[in-house]
Amino acid sequence: MTIGFAGRAAAGLVLMTALPGAALAQATAAEVWAERVLAPLVEFATEPRTLINVNFPAMPADEVKGIRVCRQGLRDYGRLRIVQRTDPRGYDYYWFGLGPMVETPGHQTDLEAIADGYVAVSPLHLDLTHENSLVALGDRFASTT
Repeated sequence: MTIGFAGRAAAGLVLMTALPGAALAQATAAEVWAERVLAPLVEFATEPRTLINVNFPAMPADEVKGIRVCRQGLRDYGRLRIVQRTDPRGYDYYWFGLGPMVETPGHQTDLEAIADGYVAVSPLHLDLTHENSLVALGDRFASTT
């Protein structure tokens, strides 16, 4: 699996912390709507280690209903899929991939906005620490320190 648009923007943000990061997913609507989305963001001051993720719906630009600022939705990519095959010489090989993507758009998320025909603008931050697990993990490893 390759790093997505937001992942590349996040990497750029880490490397160039003085510049704001923006991630653009490409779709038909992006050609017409990109300037409308980016122009207000050029002078927008983000917090440090923050990027703005922009997703365009996959539809003609004249069908896009507008822009929504929203949360990032949860994408569940299912289970890992491993497929064994045999090449023409008789050697086994394996394809590693992800199962079908399952999306359940939550309300006021980028997934819902895109499904409803809007450009989704979502502020993201780079601290991926799961705060609720810090104490439990600390307790689990306390005897090893």
